[in-house]
Amino acid sequence: MLLLKNGVVATMDPARPLAEAAVASGPYFAYVGDSANAEAFARQYAGGALETVDLEGRFLMPGFHDSHMHLIHLVKRQLAVDLSGADSLAGVLDRLRGGLERLPPGRWLIGEGWDQERFHGERRFPTCRDLDRVSTGTPILILRSCCHVGVVNARAMELLHLTRETVEALGPFAGRDGDGAPNGILRENVLDDIKAGLPSAGLDTLMEQLLQLQDELLAQGLTSVQSDDFKYAPAGRPYALMDRLRGLAEGGQLKLRMGEQALLTEPETLDEFFARGGGAFGGSRRFRISAVKILADGSLGARTAYLQAPYADAPGERGLPLYPDQGVLDGLVRTAHLHNLPVAIHAIGDGGAEAALTAIQRARETAPWLSPRHGLVHCQVMSPEQLRRMKALGVTALVQPVFISGDMHIAPARLGPERLATSYAWGEMARLGIPLAFGTDCPVEHFRPMEGIYCAVTRRDLSGRGPFLPAQALTPMQALAAYTTGSAYAAGEEGDKGRIRPGRLADFIVLDRNPLDCPPEQLLDIQVLRTYVDGRCVYRAD
Repeated sequence: MLLLKNGVVATMDPARPLAEAAVASGPYFAYVGDSANAEAFARQYAGGALETVDLEGRFLMPGFHDSHMHLIHLVKRQLAVDLSGADSLAGVLDRLRGGLERLPPGRWLIGEGWDQERFHGERRFPTCRDLDRVSTGTPILILRSCCHVGVVNARAMELLHLTRETVEALGPFAGRDGDGAPNGILRENVLDDIKAGLPSAGLDTLMEQLLQLQDELLAQGLTSVQSDDFKYAPAGRPYALMDRLRGLAEGGQLKLRMGEQALLTEPETLDEFFARGGGAFGGSRRFRISAVKILADGSLGARTAYLQAPYADAPGERGLPLYPDQGVLDGLVRTAHLHNLPVAIHAIGDGGAEAALTAIQRARETAPWLSPRHGLVHCQVMSPEQLRRMKALGVTALVQPVFISGDMHIAPARLGPERLATSYAWGEMARLGIPLAFGTDCPVEHFRPMEGIYCAVTRRDLSGRGPFLPAQALTPMQALAAYTTGSAYAAGEEGDKGRIRPGRLADFIVLDRNPLDCPPEQLLDIQVLRTYVDGRCVYRAD
C-alpha cells in the first residue's frame, strides 16, 4: 500500500477538487482526503506493507493523457534526418547531405520536419530538382512538419512509378510543373500510402526503440496516449504491429497505457478491420483499439486544410477535401457507428469540419440507439454555428493547444480577420460544454504536455509572443482537466482514469510546483518529479 501525504492533490473530481493526501492499494486508489485520516486508513489496511511518501507540499495530479499522437511515427523519426528548425532550403539540403553520408547502402534517405514558413527569403516547397542536388542515386523523401506534404527526388519517383501520366491521374494530390511534368510534391492520402509502403526498420527494432523512448514520455508525466499508427506499420502490416504492442503492454514491458486510433480511410480496409474483430482487439486497460481514425482534410500550413471559402492569402485555393464525395465519408462513419466504435475525424478547416459533422449526424440518425463517443481531431477553423452543432451532436474536441505557437504567425494571413476571430476557439468550446481533450499530434509537435498547458492558458507562443485570440484562454484548472479527465472521456475511459478517486487507477504524477497558482509564464518551467502507473513509480527525477 502507498500513502501519499502532505501535498496539494488536484483530483479533477468535482465532488472534491482538492485534497492533501491519497492512498493507493495495488493499482487503484483506495482513499482520498486529509493526511491524518489517510494515514489512519493506510495503517489499518496495509497489513504491514506500507510505503509512505511525504510530498512536502508538492503538487500531485492524475497522469497526463495525450488524446492524439503518432507513437510509432515518433519512434521511426529517430531514424530520420531532423529538418526541424531549418531556416532555409539550403539548410535543409545541407542536413540531408550529412544524413546521406551516414546512410547504410540500399536505404532510402528520409528527412522530417521542414517548414517553408521558417525559410528566409523564398518560402516555397522544395521540389524533386532541389533534392536531386543531394543525390540522384539514392531515393529521398522529406516530410513537412505537418506530415501532410512530402517531396521525393527523381530516383524515388522512378521507384514509385510516378510518371507524367500517373501523376496526372492523382490530380491535386501530386504536384506538377506548368508543363505537366511531376515536381516530386505529394499530398495527403497519396503520401500516406507511399510512406506505408517504404522499407523500414523491422518490428523487433521498432519495439526495442519504443521501449527505450517510453522513458522520455514518462519523464514528462504521460501515463496514457491515444496513438494513430496503422500507416506506420512496417511492411504495411498493421495487425502484426497491433499484436506486438498488445503483447508488450499486457506483458508489462510497455509501461504507458495505449489506445490505438486505427487509421482506416477506405471502405475495404474498414470492412477488413471489423472482420478481424475491430474494436474488440486488445480490449484491456493496457492496450486497446479506442477509435477509427479518418482524415477529412489536410493542414493549414500546407494549405491543404479544406475551407468553405478561399484562403485569404491564396484566393484561388480552398484546400483539399479528402472525400469530395460526401457519401464515402458518410459510409465510413456509419460503418464504425453501427459497430458502436467511435470515429476520430481529422478536420482542421471549416470545410473539413462541415463534412465530418454531417457524416456524424447522418450516422446518429441511422442508428440513434447507439452512442459511440465520436470526436473531431484538431477542429481549428470553425464557425459559431459549427460549434453549436458540435455540442448538439455530442462530439468531443481532441485539440492541440500547442499548435497556436506556430499557427499564430501564419493563421491571420491564411484566414483573414473575420474567419480568424472564431478559430482556435478552445475557450468558447469550454463555455458551450463541448468536451475538450488535449494532446500534441506528436511528432508534429513535441510530446511535452506543459507546452500545451502554457499555450492554452497564456495564448502565447513558446517564446512568449502574443497573446493570440486571448478571449479563448482557459484557466489552469480547465487546461489540466482537458489533459487528464478530458482525454479519458474522449477515449471512453473516464471510469478508470483521469481522476484521483477511490476505485480509479493509480496513474499519477508529482510536480515541483503548483500550476494552479504559479505565474502563467512559469508553466513552461514546471518539472515532473515522479510518475506512477498502477501505483508503481516508473520515473523519478530525484
